This record gives sequence, C-alpha cells and structure tokens, in this order.
Amino acid sequence: MAGARVEITRNTASPKLKRLAARLHGEGRQLLFADMGEYLLRSTRERAAKEIDPDGNKWRALSPGYAKWKAKKRPGVPVLKFDFHMLGDQLSYEAGQDELLVGTNAPYGAIHQFGGTVHRPAHSRKLAFGKDKPNRMKVFARAGSKDVDHEQWATVDAYDVTLPARPWLGLSQEDDTELLAIVVDHLGEALDGD
Repeated sequence: MAGARVEITRNTASPKLKRLAARLHGEGRQLLFADMGEYLLRSTRERAAKEIDPDGNKWRALSPGYAKWKAKKRPGVPVLKFDFHMLGDQLSYEAGQDELLVGTNAPYGAIHQFGGTVHRPAHSRKLAFGKDKPNRMKVFARAGSKDVDHEQWATVDAYDVTLPARPWLGLSQEDDTELLAIVVDHLGEALDGD
C-alpha cells in the first residue's frame, strides 16, 4: 500500500490487545485480523461520511476559493470523496498471521492524511476557440472540428498547493473497544472449540 496505512502489529498493539491476540495462533490469528480489518474498513468509511478524524475532530474546511469551485463543478460532493474510485474504493486491508495493515494505494491518500504541499509544474496547452456567439462570448471548440475559429497557446506558471491534514485513517477509542471485543469473541470461539 503506497498511499497511506495504519499498522497493527505485535509491537504497535495496545498491551491488552497484544496479550489477548497472543493466545491465538496461526490461522486463528489471521482470521482475527481479517475480522478486525473488515470492522476498520466500515469504521473508517463511517468517519469519512461524518468528515471527522479518529479523535472525533471535524476536518478542516475547504479553502473558500476551492469550496466555491467545488460547489459549482461538483455539487454535493463531500470534502474527501469515499466512493466511485476515490479513497474509499481503494481502502483495503491485508491480514497476515502477525500483522494487520489498513490503508489505501491511492497516491493522494498520504497527502490527505498528513497534509503537505504539492508542486504543480508549469504547463502549456493549445486551446481551440469556436466562432463568437451573438453576445460576442468566446466558446471552446473541439480541436480539429469545423467549428474552430482560431487556436491559441495558453501557459500556466508553476505553482504550489498546500493541503491541510485531514486524518481519515487511524483508531478511535470506539475502534479500540470494538477491536478488543472482536478478540474476545475469537478467544471464546477458540476455547469453545477445544
């Protein structure tokens, strides 16, 4: 997972979780981690729908300019979109015998989790303009079509975009409680099976 992830291993688990999970071995522990992974996918998506981080804090609002653009171009789309091939679709887990990884392979996952600055290099593009409308308004046209009146190169200078951190991965206190309950359920099943 290249984007961003949370790791739960023997070294990073809470002491209570570590003690309980140590009682399960092999396939039993891998099944435990798979159930924990399924729960964490659901929990992460629910938090994202509420636009809160694992500590319950509301995510930073969009900048006024971007919020205005987004309201016009993508009305109703939340701050971070978690469906239709965005972060949520690429959110997954890997359950091993000694660890559970939860995260995304979306390349922009980490920038949203931790914040940071993205450098956009300068770029040029040829724009095709159609014939003037009656109100003398210029319109774009498809390059190479008969509606093209003229073409013109446009250049955008290099610029930086700074994104605030909007943590969406991590464990909340509610998650810790639920993960312990999942471990207890698995231990109960293991003891019943003996």
